[in-house]
Amino acid sequence: FFFNDTATTEIYTRSIVGSVRCVQETAIRLLLFHAGLKFEDVRIKREDWPKYKDKFELKQVPALEIDGKILTQSYAILEYLGSKYGYLPKTYDKLYKVIFVMNTAEDIYRKAYMALMPSSPLDAKAKDEAKKNILEVDGPLHLGALFKKLSENESQKFIVGHKYTIADFYLLGFWATVLQNPDFNATFYEVIKTKMPGLFTYLDERMKDFNPYYKKCATKLYYFDAAGHGEMIRLMLKAMKFPFEDIRIKIEDWPKEKETGKFILKELPVVACEPCGVKFAQTDAIMHRIGGRYGYLPINKPEKLYKVVWWCNTWKDLIVNYMGFAHSSYSEEKKKEFRIYYFTKIVPSLFEAMESKIMMNKCSDYLVGKSYTVADFYFLGLYKALVLSSNLEEYNAIPEKYPALNAYYKKQMGLLSQ
Repeated sequence: FFFNDTATTEIYTRSIVGSVRCVQETAIRLLLFHAGLKFEDVRIKREDWPKYKDKFELKQVPALEIDGKILTQSYAILEYLGSKYGYLPKTYDKLYKVIFVMNTAEDIYRKAYMALMPSSPLDAKAKDEAKKNILEVDGPLHLGALFKKLSENESQKFIVGHKYTIADFYLLGFWATVLQNPDFNATFYEVIKTKMPGLFTYLDERMKDFNPYYKKCATKLYYFDAAGHGEMIRLMLKAMKFPFEDIRIKIEDWPKEKETGKFILKELPVVACEPCGVKFAQTDAIMHRIGGRYGYLPINKPEKLYKVVWWCNTWKDLIVNYMGFAHSSYSEEKKKEFRIYYFTKIVPSLFEAMESKIMMNKCSDYLVGKSYTVADFYFLGLYKALVLSSNLEEYNAIPEKYPALNAYYKKQMGLLSQ
């Protein structure tokens, strides 16, 4: 994640397999992922800890480093990120509920740690008593309180309010420990599933939102066996090094395929995530959704966002006007007239503007700023589809006439093909 063109975010945690310390760490990771922020996940091995600990205030992790500034204390980090990215309620009543949920989950986790984990300081007898207590007294009491809060909430999809708060991330951090740690799983999973089905459904459904983070999703891109609008999505996924199945539908098979119910609006492209069942349609919406989630859309920088959208809309103008004569119901005479206007007025105007824009950017490797944005993928995909793959002879002169754009295309396609 880039706060500016050079700032980076790193989260430091201890790399201890099976440790329930992952509750707070996981909550922070899930928040960063959900907010669409790129971050480096630095997991410190036990034997390397002496080399790192003096780096951190209080000599403990998790810690979050943002452009050299180090933040510590899990709750403080979560509230900082929650306030910055809209996951912290602005009303005192909801804020109380968020902190109540987090503190209650923290109580369960700490008591369970003492009772269940091999590294607990308790002796065998004390651990047996603590385990009995967590099973018969504190576990039902605290889980019951969380279930009650969920039941009383305005939406059972979230623990407080009608959207994600830091409380949701904290509970999912706890649930991840239940799913991953055998002792926690044996203690809590069936109890929550059978005695608190509403809480179980909430946790199970919310965890599906993070299937991409846990790499449990099989992503499929459906488009025709051509460049077109699907190409920009292919290129963005390739740049992310994100595994996906590139399903190319033949034109002659489309009339049958579109009636199967698999495709929203009966249009392509469609991106589907399985087994989540999530489907995304409409090219712009897909590019915004994936680009926003994975750091290719500078939504917090209005000036940079304007430049990105400028490139995207310029290509949309080229496509829309191209469709006006290439795939329309106009008469042949009208199509011919529109084609002449397109190549003598619209194409020169827009390509000259783009040639000027790319030469103005400080870094000629990208269209906006110093890294990939959705603007790059729009350009690369549609330049390939419209200019290089077209059978219209008027397009043949474009590469030579606009050398900066063509050089940029060749360089980036070379990099993305590696």
